[in-house]
Amino acid sequence: MRATRATTPAPSPPGGRAKRERCSWPARPPDGRPLPPVRVLDMRDAAHALHPETAEALHAVRRRGEKAIVLLNRRGWANFLSCRSCGRVWECPRCDVALVLHRSAGEVACHHCGHREPAPTRCPTCGSPGVARHGAGTERLHRELDATLGDSGFQVFRLDSDTAAGRGQVAAALAAFERAPAGVLLGTQVVAKGHDFPDVTLGVVLDADATLRFPDFRAEERTFALIAQLAGRAGRGPRGGRVLVQSLDPDALSIRHAARHDAEGFVAGELERRAALSYPPFAELIRVVCTSERPGAALQASAAVARALEGAPADVLGPAPLFRLRGRERAQAVVKARDAGAAVRAVGAAVERAAGDRGHRHATFSVDVDPQ
Repeated sequence: MRATRATTPAPSPPGGRAKRERCSWPARPPDGRPLPPVRVLDMRDAAHALHPETAEALHAVRRRGEKAIVLLNRRGWANFLSCRSCGRVWECPRCDVALVLHRSAGEVACHHCGHREPAPTRCPTCGSPGVARHGAGTERLHRELDATLGDSGFQVFRLDSDTAAGRGQVAAALAAFERAPAGVLLGTQVVAKGHDFPDVTLGVVLDADATLRFPDFRAEERTFALIAQLAGRAGRGPRGGRVLVQSLDPDALSIRHAARHDAEGFVAGELERRAALSYPPFAELIRVVCTSERPGAALQASAAVARALEGAPADVLGPAPLFRLRGRERAQAVVKARDAGAAVRAVGAAVERAAGDRGHRHATFSVDVDPQ
């Protein structure tokens, strides 16, 4: 199978970069089998994590002795806990995020800094024993699928960073799934990454629009890519296959394009949007993040960088506060520019000027060119 040059022109790169040639695969490797049909399921009125059509499809895979891959890009048992009486939410003491329940470990954990503490049985604020669990991750879904589908001839495998933290454990889990005569592989995005299992006839993406809720200009691209990658795991053998995509936003353009396997249409629309907003590949991004343990210092330092960039050949977004991470407040300024070299020099001078001001001695500065 050979890659071919795309017929649509690539956008002009900013800052005098060498132009990249765009390539595409005209057919599915290795044998040109068609991509599986994709059906988008509306979850806005759903009462359970699995749509009835998804549940029936998984039972059909079990009856036929086939295999399925289920992608849920969120680990743990519940997304967060709250008190039914006073509304308290259990949060990380070092980061401005909710703690995730890991039931098997009997603890709640921060997925950013690693803070862990015993799972609560009652609220320390009001004393109520009513602790509510919200959302579902791979740990909880694995328990539910194993209870309804699992037996000696049909195993439910789970693959995420909680189950495969050690060296070689990811490969071992994938090998066990490959050896099994039938079963389900449930996991985070690692289960969608380029695996070739010819006997997988069903792919399922749960909460497909979750990535769209991130404040990131690449959110649409990441959503499209995740669905496209998972769709590529199903129907690679003679039995064919299909894909089910569960979403609270079934009309999102990235999801609709992915369901039609329409990469060309998605890229055209995404490039038009990025050109209008001056995002890559039509501009360079430089991100300056200031952090400090002292309240307010990070935002003040970020504002100083933004002021120093006034008149620079670039657009400056911010300063804007970010959520607290590992006990440090954070703020950022983002620079968008056509000329990367001039922008890097201007940002370097602005950061040096702000860092040299003793009024910002409690802040640290981090510069990320082309932040990913």
